[in-house]
Amino acid sequence: MEKTKDEFALIKRLQTMFTPKRPETIIGIGDDCAVLDLGATEYVLMCSDSICDGVHFIYNNSNKKLIGRKAIGSVLSDIASMGGWPIAINIDMGVPQYTSEKDLLEIAEGMRFLCDIFNVDIVGGDTTKANLLWISAKAIGKVEKDKLCLRTGAQTGDHIWISGQLGGSRYGRHLEIEPRIPEARWLVQNFKVNAMIDISDGLVADLFHILENSNKNAEIDTFLIPVHKDAKSLDEALYMGEDFELLFTLPKEESLRLMETKSEYKFYCIGQILDESQNPLLYARKQDGTTAPLEIRGFKHF
Repeated sequence: MEKTKDEFALIKRLQTMFTPKRPETIIGIGDDCAVLDLGATEYVLMCSDSICDGVHFIYNNSNKKLIGRKAIGSVLSDIASMGGWPIAINIDMGVPQYTSEKDLLEIAEGMRFLCDIFNVDIVGGDTTKANLLWISAKAIGKVEKDKLCLRTGAQTGDHIWISGQLGGSRYGRHLEIEPRIPEARWLVQNFKVNAMIDISDGLVADLFHILENSNKNAEIDTFLIPVHKDAKSLDEALYMGEDFELLFTLPKEESLRLMETKSEYKFYCIGQILDESQNPLLYARKQDGTTAPLEIRGFKHF
């Protein structure tokens, strides 16, 4: 039997195979978006995400409009995590026999819902016959060159923040994605954000992406994590994933300023970036002050 594939190990191998060659490519494989410099005052952001029946939703048990909303929301969330704003989306879709025209139009309505909110155009795509319904969204956006957020920028002493409550999303909330574009834009316009990612694979897994890319250790205060009412345990807040909240780090002085700043948005400080490390570790600190390494795992796509 073939060994189960490791998504992140595969991505690392692909990074070495497809090292950027063109000067316009600032960031290639390895972050939430690719970053291109086409000579303007902003960088161009490009990203894609795919959802598939049986992996990211159950077709027969799901509101069809919410399937479309999830397809769009996941790429908009990636644009948000880079500090940018979206412009256009291209949609590819595999269409099985069990889908009706009515269902497909409802899926399209769900896509349009988020596109209307964030002033994004769907500009084309492709369809093909398939055994299971799948949708691949490819987005393009922009970000000011001095406001770009990457996974690589976390610094020792940074405070770790999240933009909302975590856990229990896969009981249904994961289909009702609310991309944190307004929150991300407010943050980058008012604070120096050192690193940022959206929480799709789980808090622990996505924070570890930042640690690996920044060569840092970190400690999170598990008692400060805002656990969503849908979650059955702290474990789900740590590992379930598909919350699509922002996870970001701020220098200490910026963090203190955020704590004192009045805003319509709610953010939670949950930990701190520690010393440099070529083999990053993530620690959990309990309310009694004891610490222990956290198991690094999250949502598996295959």
